[in-house]
Amino acid sequence: GFTTYAERRIVEVVQGEDRAVLNIGIGWRGLNEEMERFKDNLECTKLKTNQEGLDPDDVYSQVPYEKGFQFLWRIERQIGRPAFDEFIKKYIATFKFKSIDTETFLNFLKENVPGIEKQIDLELWTEGTGIPPDAYEPVSSLYSKIVSLANEFKLGKIPKEDEVADWQGQEWELYLENLPKSAEASQVLALDERYRLSESKDYEVKVAFLQLAISSSCKDYYGEVEKTLKEVGRMKYLRPLYIALVQGAGKDEEKILAKRVFAEARDSYHPIAQGVVESIFAKHGV
Repeated sequence: GFTTYAERRIVEVVQGEDRAVLNIGIGWRGLNEEMERFKDNLECTKLKTNQEGLDPDDVYSQVPYEKGFQFLWRIERQIGRPAFDEFIKKYIATFKFKSIDTETFLNFLKENVPGIEKQIDLELWTEGTGIPPDAYEPVSSLYSKIVSLANEFKLGKIPKEDEVADWQGQEWELYLENLPKSAEASQVLALDERYRLSESKDYEVKVAFLQLAISSSCKDYYGEVEKTLKEVGRMKYLRPLYIALVQGAGKDEEKILAKRVFAEARDSYHPIAQGVVESIFAKHGV
């Protein structure tokens, strides 16, 4: 959470507030998707989790990053940035080169921000499941415009060149994350024909587009899916693509593809990645 918070403060200084808000927006979407993923295992949506007997790789998620960020951002909004910056400086000076637990952090917070526990429900944030009601979806004109364009896609509208002229990877990532989970194959093809998202050098964009293509049964891209699964090793990209291939009804052809590609690429994956893909297959009867 602290790392994610620091990253976005740096982005704000280097690239501007709009870009930082975009970054927060992508994280917000990711956090909501994780809540859906863990709806049958709510323990994994807590900031302070009980991981006894669990394989960390099975429950790895964006929750500690994004819910942790939201918690710190909530404190910042409550006391104001100048006061929060003073708190962070003292926090770093006190605990640098050490590991601490949740109780140590909360005690330090209450000592240095008197009365904070009356203003924010600290127990709900650290030990509660789901997203607290006082978490915050970011607001900016750029963020709103991208979400609005994504909603228009549902009505069959593809963004015009002048609307996306200055978009970079993050804008496209946010746009793709806000699209419906599946669409008409013809619309997916039309979007790619105009903007070549399947050929993007930015894997965040490419993988988000390929997920849409798979869930829309747009078989034109299965060759690109195979190529991607064979050239990347990061779980961040492997997990969503393999899940998209095997999840849901009527996926016989996709399951055969996933199994064949994994058999051919398996030896190039890290053992942890191999195990995660195998567990995805086991869960979905591949």
